[in-house]
Amino acid sequence: MHFWSSKSDSVKFRLFQTPEGLESGKYKFSISIMGGDAGDYEAYAYAKVDGETVATSKMEITSYGSWSTGTVYNIEYAAGQALEVGIYVRCAGAGAGAWGKIDDAKLNLS
Repeated sequence: MHFWSSKSDSVKFRLFQTPEGLESGKYKFSISIMGGDAGDYEAYAYAKVDGETVATSKMEITSYGSWSTGTVYNIEYAAGQALEVGIYVRCAGAGAGAWGKIDDAKLNLS
């Protein structure tokens, strides 16, 4: 996924999935981001179980080609629960505007 904006304080979003049919167990979720001109920013990978955030992992937005991977470990999941995994990004923007790419989302039994 790619994002870009030339306006201040205009980048704020969650990119997430709600997988279904998973077996019970402990899971690990990871996702990567790279970008630039973020200015003041906040970025983190997260996991929610039944609507409650169970873990987050802070991520960096620094420059082109510098990927930052957030990994959330030990997500305890029981079959039938609602699971959401994703990334939250907020950038104030600087210079030519905030931009970035998100890739390599993985959810695995740990």
